[in-house]
Amino acid sequence: MRIAPPRRHGLASDAEVLDRVNRVLGPVEVAEDLTAQPLVARVLRVKTRSDEHSIVKWYSAVADYQRELDAFTSYTPSLGSDAPKLIDHDDAFQMLLQSEVPGDRATTLGQDWDPLIHYRAGVLIRRLHESGQAVRSDQFARQCAARFEDAAGALDGVVESHLLSEARLLIASAMDLESTALVPTHRVNHPKNWLIDPGGHVRLIDFAQSEYDPWVVDVFLLEQDYWRSDPNLKVAFLSGYDREISAEDNTMLRAHHAVMAVRALAATGGSQATKAEKMRARDMFDRLLGATLF
Repeated sequence: MRIAPPRRHGLASDAEVLDRVNRVLGPVEVAEDLTAQPLVARVLRVKTRSDEHSIVKWYSAVADYQRELDAFTSYTPSLGSDAPKLIDHDDAFQMLLQSEVPGDRATTLGQDWDPLIHYRAGVLIRRLHESGQAVRSDQFARQCAARFEDAAGALDGVVESHLLSEARLLIASAMDLESTALVPTHRVNHPKNWLIDPGGHVRLIDFAQSEYDPWVVDVFLLEQDYWRSDPNLKVAFLSGYDREISAEDNTMLRAHHAVMAVRALAATGGSQATKAEKMRARDMFDRLLGATLF
């Protein structure tokens, strides 16, 4: 059993993390800053004097660090070269040093609408889901209910109470299931995290949200975006995955959708949220309660 690393307050500095990397790889220089907003982690592409590249990533939240570390040690090794490999990690800095995966993001290449890429991603995600022993559990819906209520508390005056009650019924339906199989999931399965090489090979990156969940959680973002516009992409992905979405899967997917929708609304309640972000969050919630969900 791993002992939880001590909690840090904020991100470690670039200097102290790079000094740690230098002790592992030898002298390195920063080749590219890949840090994204909102700032939950620093991500740098570094290169050695022999021009070998690696990715160093360190977190402000211990939970994100722990999830990705667990993924690297337990799930991604079964993906071989189709996912980054862990070179080193540091609990004190909440830092992961990982190999660079060849290719560019499908969204950057404009291949995110290619059915063949979705098919290959389905094959890859199935491999991830089979990288650990499935566990039967009745906790998924209970966790959904707790996460829903945490976010719903910030929505007074934002969402009508009767609509929140309707959303709660979707989670209640999931609680009626005796148990469900939980597998290692990515939870941010989206073309932005698919890297494509010149031969069209698909690889998977960014496991910071990875945890045991029902397999169908990994189709949520695709359903909200790509499948909504092009149903053929859904057919392609599920063909690669070699499974259809059952009625029970849909029940769990609706519960997950409810959590994601209220969290999105809560996150955009402040003055810093853009109009586009608020519209996306409301659209996600409205689709949750629509007559046809999936």
